[in-house]
Amino acid sequence: MMRDETIIIGGGPAGAAAAIHLARRGMPVRLLERQAGPHHKVCGEFISYEAAHHLKNLGLDLPALGAQPIRRARFYNGEQDLHFALPFTAWSLSRRTLDSALLDQAKVAGASVELGTAVRKLSRAGNGWELTTQKKLAPVTQRAVRSAKTIFLANGKHELRDWQRPLQKETEENARFTGNLFIGFKMHLFPGNLHDWQEAVEIHLFDGGYAGLEPIENGVVNLCFLIRQEIYKTCGGSWPEVLRWLADTSSHLRLRLAGLTPLWHEPLAVAGIPYGFIASPADAVPDLFRLGDQAAVIPSFAGDGIAIALHTATLAAQIHGINGDSSAYHRRAHEDLAQPLRAARLLANLLAHPQGRNIAFTVARLLPALMREKILSELIMRTRVSLPDELVAGA
Repeated sequence: MMRDETIIIGGGPAGAAAAIHLARRGMPVRLLERQAGPHHKVCGEFISYEAAHHLKNLGLDLPALGAQPIRRARFYNGEQDLHFALPFTAWSLSRRTLDSALLDQAKVAGASVELGTAVRKLSRAGNGWELTTQKKLAPVTQRAVRSAKTIFLANGKHELRDWQRPLQKETEENARFTGNLFIGFKMHLFPGNLHDWQEAVEIHLFDGGYAGLEPIENGVVNLCFLIRQEIYKTCGGSWPEVLRWLADTSSHLRLRLAGLTPLWHEPLAVAGIPYGFIASPADAVPDLFRLGDQAAVIPSFAGDGIAIALHTATLAAQIHGINGDSSAYHRRAHEDLAQPLRAARLLANLLAHPQGRNIAFTVARLLPALMREKILSELIMRTRVSLPDELVAGA
């Protein structure tokens, strides 16, 4: 049986970042990623100011990877529109490129990275853990049993059997915008006029969900949107019908989609995402660290999911590196994440209602420009996860 000090399950931003931090501390770490190679994921591809600082600290050069700067936001509520400058410069980069670059950095740092290795079972074994893994090597499938002292759960939105996120009972108010009612879609598209997309992200709000569009590397535009499952059913589960339904939500979105050519035959899709979830310190398990979406799932329009992944990875590595326990980590993570999630959830609930959207847009457009920019910037910053002190000092 193979014995490891720390095994990380999942090779997304949270898992790869944790591997880099632990390896830089000289700690033996093994990362297991179920996918065999780089792949796309349902994601808005937005990298916030905070996330960009984390990535720089991890050794990534975003412009060199082709990331596009994002300095402006355009919000739409039906035929209403609201444009403003972001309070920071953000970036946009596909998850395929980002995840691949982070895994490369993990290898450079000295972490053992195994792709195409899925964890089928995880269980306690004495003072450690036992894992059953499966790796497909054509024409056979290999199974192995491994052991580790510590586990970092970084398997993103997917759940590991017997180790699902301990979800608290949702209140009626918070249930209005949870992923259990929604399906998320993602498509890459080629724009007829790339100039229209330079340095801007668009958010289109409508009854039953919202859509986000922004430029990424190689002159491509990313479309990521959420719609209620009932809408998907009324479209007969047909992607062309879903696109037609989406285009009919406003003349702005119809015009945008008319100028974009899909690069894939079918979109990526995901359902059942528990937006608003945050792991409770009371549910902490010894020697088990939940990272990224396993620690907290912020409403996706807030654009801070990658920052949360990187923040929790940094925090977990710091605490584990000084022999701190998982309870201490989960208490600190809850302290750091509770306020941004609360703010994002309240904003999501407001914008989920037609009356709430109309009031918000009307008030914003009546305000003087400088006051509007200040208030919108403050609202955005309330949904952000603060940078660790050492990154603030190096900013």
